[in-house]
Amino acid sequence: MTIIEALIAEHRLLRRMMDEMGRWLAEGVAPEALRQRVAMLEVAIDDHATREEQLLFEPLRAVSTEARAQVDLMEVVHDEVHDLFAQVADPARAPADMLWTILTLTDEHFTKEENGVFPLAEQHGIQ
Repeated sequence: MTIIEALIAEHRLLRRMMDEMGRWLAEGVAPEALRQRVAMLEVAIDDHATREEQLLFEPLRAVSTEARAQVDLMEVVHDEVHDLFAQVADPARAPADMLWTILTLTDEHFTKEENGVFPLAEQHGIQ
């Protein structure tokens, strides 16, 4: 299995987790219960982002200016999502709006990777 195939498989699993989180949000699950459930999603997304940055983004960054620019944009989103998870963990804040933002931002990010970054990596022989 190539790194791209592995990352796509992870995207499918993470989207299932995100769908479930969206369902809980729509059902109005209490904020503290949401925070507990979010912890699992945060670990899964952080683990995925770390693997992606080390095994795909590092080698891709070196192949061209275009690739570097795309990788930089992807890493900005990783940082934004990481910061949003930290805000969700703060018991002084209501987590629902930030969670919707995480879910939307992450899904859009996965689509951009699948339609842009991954094909670019394959064009440059990074698999």
